[in-house]
Amino acid sequence: MALTVYETTSGSSLSAAEVSLLIDAAKTYGRATLLVASFAERERCRAALARAGAGMGIDVATPATWVAGIWELLGDGRRIATPIERRMLMASIVAVAQPEELAPLRGNPGTVRLLADIAAALLPAIVPAPALEKEAPVASSDAERVVFGLVERYAAALAERGLVEASEAACLLARIVRDGRPACARFVAVRDVTLLPAHIMQLVRSISHAGDAAFLLSTQQVSLARSLGAQEVVALGEESAPDAAPAPTFVEAAGPHVRAAAYADAIAELVGAGRDVVVAAARPADAFEAVSERLAARGIACEAPVSCRFGDTQVGCQFTALLDLVGRMQEAGESLERADLWWPAPELTDWLYSPLSGVDAFAARRFDKKLRSNRALGPEGVLRALQGVQTQAEASRKKLDPANPYAQVPAVCSSVVSYLMQDRPVSALKALCTVASALPGSAFGWTGGTVRANIEVTMAARAIELVLDQARALDVPQAAAVSVLDMLSVTAAARSESADFAHAGPDGADTSAQPVACFMTLADAALLDAGSIDALFVADVDIDSFPLAHKEGPLAELASALSFAPVELEPAARMRDLMARAMAAARGEVVLARVTHDRQAKDRYPAAIWTELLARQRAAGVAPRVRMVGEGDIVRDLDPAATARMKRRRVSCLPPQSLGEDAVPYLVLYQRDPKDPERLVPRQLSASQIESYASCPLCWFMSSRVRPASLDAGFGNMEKGNFVHDVLYRLHERLIEDGVPRVIERNLDACIEVLREVFDEVRAEHERNKTSSSGALVPHGALQRVQVDEILPQLEGVLRYEAGALAPFAPVYLEYSFNELGVEYAGRPLGGRIDRVDVDAENRAMVIDYKHRSDVNAFKLADPTVAKKDGTVPADDPDWLPEHTQTLIYAQALRRSELALDARGGIYFATKGSKPAMRGAVSEEFAEQEPGDGRVPGLAAGFPDVEHGGTMGFEALLDRVEETISRRLDELEAGVVTAAPMPAARCSFNHDLGFERRNA
Repeated sequence: MALTVYETTSGSSLSAAEVSLLIDAAKTYGRATLLVASFAERERCRAALARAGAGMGIDVATPATWVAGIWELLGDGRRIATPIERRMLMASIVAVAQPEELAPLRGNPGTVRLLADIAAALLPAIVPAPALEKEAPVASSDAERVVFGLVERYAAALAERGLVEASEAACLLARIVRDGRPACARFVAVRDVTLLPAHIMQLVRSISHAGDAAFLLSTQQVSLARSLGAQEVVALGEESAPDAAPAPTFVEAAGPHVRAAAYADAIAELVGAGRDVVVAAARPADAFEAVSERLAARGIACEAPVSCRFGDTQVGCQFTALLDLVGRMQEAGESLERADLWWPAPELTDWLYSPLSGVDAFAARRFDKKLRSNRALGPEGVLRALQGVQTQAEASRKKLDPANPYAQVPAVCSSVVSYLMQDRPVSALKALCTVASALPGSAFGWTGGTVRANIEVTMAARAIELVLDQARALDVPQAAAVSVLDMLSVTAAARSESADFAHAGPDGADTSAQPVACFMTLADAALLDAGSIDALFVADVDIDSFPLAHKEGPLAELASALSFAPVELEPAARMRDLMARAMAAARGEVVLARVTHDRQAKDRYPAAIWTELLARQRAAGVAPRVRMVGEGDIVRDLDPAATARMKRRRVSCLPPQSLGEDAVPYLVLYQRDPKDPERLVPRQLSASQIESYASCPLCWFMSSRVRPASLDAGFGNMEKGNFVHDVLYRLHERLIEDGVPRVIERNLDACIEVLREVFDEVRAEHERNKTSSSGALVPHGALQRVQVDEILPQLEGVLRYEAGALAPFAPVYLEYSFNELGVEYAGRPLGGRIDRVDVDAENRAMVIDYKHRSDVNAFKLADPTVAKKDGTVPADDPDWLPEHTQTLIYAQALRRSELALDARGGIYFATKGSKPAMRGAVSEEFAEQEPGDGRVPGLAAGFPDVEHGGTMGFEALLDRVEETISRRLDELEAGVVTAAPMPAARCSFNHDLGFERRNA
């Protein structure tokens, strides 16, 4: 009666010595059990035993099925809980626990997952069953106390439902086996199981005391013997070691862009004239997705197992995202202060783009634009918008021909969200299942779409079963069941036909003749018989795909503290074992491939087995075959057919400083006549557009023609400026209606009261998105609401400033528009509007442009005929232009408008901060001569600046600016969009938007 460790030189299949050992054990004890690591290995061992005539009396099982089988015979009638049931019960326990009960833990999915893992592995050590006659451990910290208490609740929940944890069942069976020696548990052999939980080891050791236990270890696994406590290792049989695997070839792809092309080329080279090739990867489905289309273009079919977890499917991804979004929307409610929890809800746009929503991409884009442009839209408004999309989709489906594959697909984009809002997850999943069942396979991709469609339907059906039936059977809330949906998985077989066979004639083709590349994991490749395949390709041999780290964390620490840790083979030894057996399966060439750099050009390090194999070849005096694949051929890297049927042509791109002759008339100063599209008419320019071109033609081209608009309605300076414009416009309009021509010291307090009323009115309108401005100021969250509150005292300061400025003038024209007046400037039609025009009794006018900024000194303008400190005179430059010309352009236009005003100034009025101010250009008589004289405060010099020898009057300034702008617009008409010689702040944003052109 003992535990014996045998070293065997066999590969993936059972050796004759191993079969003989099992047969002898079955004869001695009446029954023998062989434990293997996976179901795939179980089937291989069963087949080997059957071929040897030893199928009777020898059971082959995995550790989990072995425990379940013995418990069914010897247990107390309770059923072993499944992993999903365990997680569901633990989720329900955590959900009802108060935060103070969980502290220092938190009630989130990560905590539930950790507690479920602890319960699965350590329950008999934390809550010993009475039959085990052990004392419960004492917690050494607050966290352990909480964990032990929750595991105790879980054990009680299991008992209430007639369930038992597999680890507890194994410990109880170990006691039964030690005492009673049942015939079904007197011999067990463990083969290729490199991770044995503590409860399995207890059961195996109990059998070794009552009968015999054997561990069958390969050469690479022998290091596990010390952990098993074996004093010696017995050689099993005298079989010769399998033939050495061929020396591998190493392929290094320079980066992720060339990965698929490099892998496809290497696999196609291995397939050659029809050889069997196995592609081993840590994630075979991902490798299949990357190269299957490229291999099909080369006449090679691919097969791969596709295992999708709930979160990897469209059903799971959309359901989880919408559930999270709905939770945040319900938490925020209709309050704008908490809308930052969910707005702009990109999950909804992704949902509409998904085929499972039942609508199309056009509806998704339209909905996204509507939602992102309105910060005032609450959850109810979103639901109404979704219902509108669904209704339109349903109406359009009714008009389709019945033969159309989408005619019977229901639209559920609003229904699913509504169901989740009503806490009806099953109804939401049923709606998703209905759409998935009705959609054609092409909706999930032309390649493998039918497989993906079947996966989606199966996953939806399993999710409904879990949430509806299993949750009800366990008597747990549906919310707890929903939280464990991520444990669901669906497995399918994917196949991509080669291009030649996929387009075969009506008589078909002999599909058995086409070469096939089979994708699988390295563990599955290690189960192949030695020499059973022609070639092996191992993809992504890097440390991310094949790590050597032990799983660490609270579970491992707690298991060690409770002396209930598993027995585990070192990851490095396990990797050597798997790679050696997989390579031995190949009769011909073996290729190991990896990518050397990620998308950020950072090194991706090779796996340890890659380095070991390279070092082994060098130590043997063999020069390793390393093939480097660069990213130089961009077209070939991107084309699945490797440019086999593609023509290449080099195109010389225009430099950013010039436009094509055919494009100039349409992109610059002309546009199609709306009444006669065949005719071009001058394009109307506003003063701000003219100023933009004058300061930097390239920035003008970007902002006025390319127009890179922001995706979301914002809460920034533009929106705050719009808000201030609206408040001041409403204020002065209200004052004029009340017979108050302007703000002065005597009526200042009354005007401030009107300002406060107007401020509240405009604020309410903006929060409802009811404004004619280009962007409403809608605060999300308390911080943004405070920022809106701060604007009111700033505007009160603006009124106090106005009371002592420009005493003869009063606001007369507010938001005065030039669009329909037919006014020309610099020989071109002028559009746009002026924020405000103040007029005095002598019909003199001041053009005022609000700027919601605190630094107004940037708008200073000095007489250009006054010499600078270095002796230069700006006016001597024929192309001289002030940096800001908007108010000067409108001042000149007012002189020609039907108003026939005598424009005497163009002023920028800063409304932000604690010190409002005016700057710009005014005629000499309106420059401040002494503080408080009723002119423009702080503006010491006008036009001309006589005191410093200036000679340019205000009218001459307007004429000079127009003359220069006219020449600049002539350049624009010729298509000149060069960058400014001296880049301004805005240039740093606009110039990087794709204007560094290269030949292609």
